[in-house]
Amino acid sequence: MRTLLALALGMTLAAVNLVAGDLTITSQVTGKGALAKDGAQVQYLSATRMRVNHAGSKFDSLVDYGHEVIYSIDHAKKVITKLTFKDMQETMQALEDQMAGMPEMVTRMMFGDVSEVKVEPLGTDTVLGRPCKKVRVTLGKMVEELSVDPSLQFPIKDYAKSMAMLNRVPGPMGTLFKRVYQETAKLKGVPLRTHITGLMGMDVTTEATAIATTAIPESAWALPSDYTMKDGGKEMKESVKGKR
Repeated sequence: MRTLLALALGMTLAAVNLVAGDLTITSQVTGKGALAKDGAQVQYLSATRMRVNHAGSKFDSLVDYGHEVIYSIDHAKKVITKLTFKDMQETMQALEDQMAGMPEMVTRMMFGDVSEVKVEPLGTDTVLGRPCKKVRVTLGKMVEELSVDPSLQFPIKDYAKSMAMLNRVPGPMGTLFKRVYQETAKLKGVPLRTHITGLMGMDVTTEATAIATTAIPESAWALPSDYTMKDGGKEMKESVKGKR
């Protein structure tokens, strides 16, 4: 579950649903929080695949939309965890059923009111010499400030819908992520700087340091051949059964 949450939070830092050519964004991540790891981050995005490499956490994620599979790559342990979209959806549904009776008071204390979202324009900003529109998105206790470059586009079709499905998390946090993807998708551009605060003690800034729109080499999608492959779907289902 911690791996899934790390993937979801990491992916939250970039979200829109436009179509374009390949895009590679190198960023510097700094901040604090239970899941924060300072270091360089590289996002590879094409129309069918997305990979995020994070040097600080020694953890990469690869999403293959065509084959409906997510790979979580733990370089410290030399382990690759494979998870199909189908297994994720079934496991998350089971967890949501278990959490259905959670008192509203508890969820509000943890996440705030996730039923309403507020989007505020903050003027303009400049990142890497590129003019950006700056906005603040507030949802529950989570506050996300984004500097969005409207001249760039993410290549993944219906990105917001895909991300909400892939990073489905049970309960109020799942609702929060889904709404964040929906709202940021409306911004029509690529966030080059994001600052997230208020969620689980997070205070994380991600700022682009380089951008490339050339074709991504096939080698960027390769999985380490000498790592152990684990069945993440089986592990998640067994974990859910153990909580019943």
